Amino acid sequence: MNRAPHTKKRIHVLQIFWLLSLLFLSYYELTPLSEADTFLFPLLFLMSLFYIARRRRILPLAWHDALVRWLHPLTVRFRAFHIWQIRGNVAPALNGKPCTCKNCGDTFTGNFCPRCGQSRNTPRYVLKGIVGNVLRTVFRVDGKFAHTLLELLYRPGHMMRDFIRGRRVNYTLPLPMVFLMTAFYMLTAQLIVPEIRERKGEKVEEASEAPLTKAEGLRRAIRGLEEIKTDSDNPIGQKNLEISIREIEKELAKVERQDSIAGTPQPDDNLVNTSISFFKKVETAIEGVPFLSNVWSLMKRWGHGNKAFHILLTLPLLAIATRWAFYRRKKPAEYNLMEHIFIQAYIAAQILLISTLVVPFNGTAHVDDLYEVPEWIIFLLFWWDYRQLYLCTWWRSFWKTLLMFGYCLLMVICLATAGVLLLCLVEGTTNLNL
Repeated sequence: MNRAPHTKKRIHVLQIFWLLSLLFLSYYELTPLSEADTFLFPLLFLMSLFYIARRRRILPLAWHDALVRWLHPLTVRFRAFHIWQIRGNVAPALNGKPCTCKNCGDTFTGNFCPRCGQSRNTPRYVLKGIVGNVLRTVFRVDGKFAHTLLELLYRPGHMMRDFIRGRRVNYTLPLPMVFLMTAFYMLTAQLIVPEIRERKGEKVEEASEAPLTKAEGLRRAIRGLEEIKTDSDNPIGQKNLEISIREIEKELAKVERQDSIAGTPQPDDNLVNTSISFFKKVETAIEGVPFLSNVWSLMKRWGHGNKAFHILLTLPLLAIATRWAFYRRKKPAEYNLMEHIFIQAYIAAQILLISTLVVPFNGTAHVDDLYEVPEWIIFLLFWWDYRQLYLCTWWRSFWKTLLMFGYCLLMVICLATAGVLLLCLVEGTTNLNL
């Protein structure tokens, strides 16, 4: 049988631009001036070159056939693993033989008793299986939580799709997963780096002992003298205080003039004072109602330093951005907004799991940050999860992930602008120098 002619497809201009960009970044990363310890861009360049060479048939025919023969065993195993990723764990086959339950005495067919729920497989405890029995009994490694953790490592997107479509008996709910993984991360950080709290205390002390500038000291002195003048009943003392305040104001004007000539930017406290006064008014109004006051104080105590609470605040933003990024006009939305929030909760739990695994190798823990891992790893995780979740190609998932983060940035800018405009409307100030 004659072989079909080896036709070559023309490489796309965007793919050439992508390869050249990765080649430039790889060269810069491998130079001694970059001082980089990673090989991310060279690895991406080689992977992209191999992918394009295979898809576009750029390699010679002999090289292509030799490469296919050499990679055939790996390709077969990878396809089997990919099928296993998509299918997940299959439920055990139903046993049709009748069985008498040892717990309630009911006769049934199947794997579990319909009356009390006990499994038909109740072997005796022997020394051979003592390790497995201890793990299953004490640590419950065969439970939902461990099963969810395992699938977050090798099939996160497929697991999220299965959960949304109704296969939920083997998985922990997404929001409890965020709290549990946050607790595990903080526990691991405390065990690996026990001096975290001491470092945080030192940072607070250093911040509180930061020296004031001359202008700030003069402003603070003016405010103190004005308070003393308000509380004083002696007319002579008030007149002397007024003279002192005027002298300090003259000195303050001179210092500010010198700072402006020297090029030091003068901070505009108008926006800060406006925002502080606005939030004080809101808090005063809330404290006027006893029930709202209790709820507000509880939320402040719970949200202060709570990592899980800060992560939960980002979930709606990421969910809306993901929904917009994967929106298709001619096709109905595959997931609604609430399902997107659950998806983002699972992704947050996955990032926290990776952060927990990374802490022992780093030897340090950035508990003040939202996540332990760097931003490019977070981007790769989103890229991988979206590819499995939407069953799309790597290229489409890559651009959609970029678009999603772009939407997030745009929404943050819009929210900040809306907040500033709201403060302007509440306080009646329109001359805010931003």
